[in-house]
Amino acid sequence: MKLIRDFAVILACLLAGKALAALLPFAFPASIIGLLLLFGLLSAGLIKLEWIFAGGQLILRHMALLFIPVAAGLLGYVDVLSRGLGFILVAATTGLVLILLVVGRLYQRLVS
Repeated sequence: MKLIRDFAVILACLLAGKALAALLPFAFPASIIGLLLLFGLLSAGLIKLEWIFAGGQLILRHMALLFIPVAAGLLGYVDVLSRGLGFILVAATTGLVLILLVVGRLYQRLVS
């Protein structure tokens, strides 16, 4: 019964995020809006962590299974991915380096 409540709260935030995304004049992922909404409600104390903890733990424990359909779908685009592999690696490496530089710089500013 506890898991049903946990999933109901998480699902309600996701559905609210979908409703808000439909109202926005630009495209934005509904799941991200729902996640931010859940975070805001948790931070404000309107939702208690105990209300979603067990359901969230169950979802996180089995998250790898959720990526299997995505990985299987990517196998249909191996030729496209192999042609752009160099660009993908350069973009990923550049993004990683930029993130490390920005976070390092912010940390230095916070410490000093």
